[in-house]
Amino acid sequence: MDLLCLGDSLTFGSGVSPRERWTALAAQLSGWHVINRGVCGDTAGGMLARLQGELASRPDAVLIMGGLNDIFFSGSDLSARADMGAMLHQVLASGAVPIAGIPTPLVPGMFPETWSAAVDFDAARAALGSYSEWLVRFCGAFGLCCVDFRPDFFDGAGNADASLYIDGLHPGPEGHRRMAARLAGVLKKLEGELGRG
Repeated sequence: MDLLCLGDSLTFGSGVSPRERWTALAAQLSGWHVINRGVCGDTAGGMLARLQGELASRPDAVLIMGGLNDIFFSGSDLSARADMGAMLHQVLASGAVPIAGIPTPLVPGMFPETWSAAVDFDAARAALGSYSEWLVRFCGAFGLCCVDFRPDFFDGAGNADASLYIDGLHPGPEGHRRMAARLAGVLKKLEGELGRG
């Protein structure tokens, strides 16, 4: 079965080798053919513009994870909400199974100092939290599948585990392994529900 993953640098796997990316690891764990269409720096609007072309390959399912760059660039999650909602419904209309990816939490103290000229880290973390919770509620309201990557990135005290990141935004190899395991579990369940396992 084919899974198309549409996203930004979190999907692309910035900072790790291609074989260490969660998309590649999830393919090994699940047996699915996973196509990585992550573009570093992309916004949810950019993904929306690319979506119809990507759907031409007729994947069985499409995982969409975006919104972080929208928040970083604008300080708001409003455009990300609108674009993610539109994309998930377009995937559903195409006949593929839409899956919303809930991004990993942020560790602002690790961000490169140069980023501070463009990003209010505290505001971004708060906006991402609000956006992530909205996305979970949105999927629940419309009966859509979601993969929440957040739980595997918190330590025992409930804080984002800095050891799992390269720069406070992008996961390192262990973070990718955790994301892959989370996704593989969802794909196994989805495969059974589709009756193709």
